[in-house]
Amino acid sequence: MAEQNTQNFEHQELEADMQRLSREVMEKRNLPEYKDFSNKEIIKETIGQIIKPDTERLKIENKDIVETEKTFLPDYALELPPEKKLEVEKLIDSVFHEGLKAIDDVRKHNYDAEVVDTFHDALSGKLSDELEKRKLI
Repeated sequence: MAEQNTQNFEHQELEADMQRLSREVMEKRNLPEYKDFSNKEIIKETIGQIIKPDTERLKIENKDIVETEKTFLPDYALELPPEKKLEVEKLIDSVFHEGLKAIDDVRKHNYDAEVVDTFHDALSGKLSDELEKRKLI
């Protein structure tokens, strides 16, 4: 069985999502309200529209929001407990294997707001870096 490499974005679902995301970034880039946004900010905004409905509810339920670390995790997340870091890593891994449709599972599961926010930031950063590396944005 071939080893699955989540760092190379070699999964068809995610490849298709990245192409769609690239098109959306380019479309938004031409809109006046996005003229001062970086590509990473536009990606974060776009992914946030998928994740956001539940994030706001979770923030209310979990008032103390702290983020996470690791190579692809945001720097401000250093204080997140190991079990929450692991949850974020598993969520990122699921997106690498299933594409952005894996976000539906995030929305269905009652993850705490720290995990959801960190997942959102980490995924936005990782996809932004990869799209820029491929010169898709």
